[in-house]
Amino acid sequence: GLKQELFHRHKEAQQCCRPHNLPLLRAAQQREMEAVEQRIREEQRMMDEKIVLELDQKVIDQQSTLEKAGVSGFYITTNPQELMLQMNLLELIRKLQQKESESQKAFS
Repeated sequence: GLKQELFHRHKEAQQCCRPHNLPLLRAAQQREMEAVEQRIREEQRMMDEKIVLELDQKVIDQQSTLEKAGVSGFYITTNPQELMLQMNLLELIRKLQQKESESQKAFS
């Protein structure tokens, strides 16, 4: 939206500009557009970092909850291999729960 608004503002300015000032105006507009694009990239990077930190916190919360519940193999860790093992354990638990649910439906 910001880029679109800037583009329209630039277009209007170019239409009102005198021909001999047009190169200067375009150069200034190019610098302004590059600054906006840099700002957008920086804001996206900061948003990505915030999301990663929130996801990391969710993983820690999940590990803590499962550890407190006494589920084997779960404890707070940031080791990628241990995290992968925990993810696989969760997937196994989910599949076992799904099979149990299916077998209960079959007997109903």
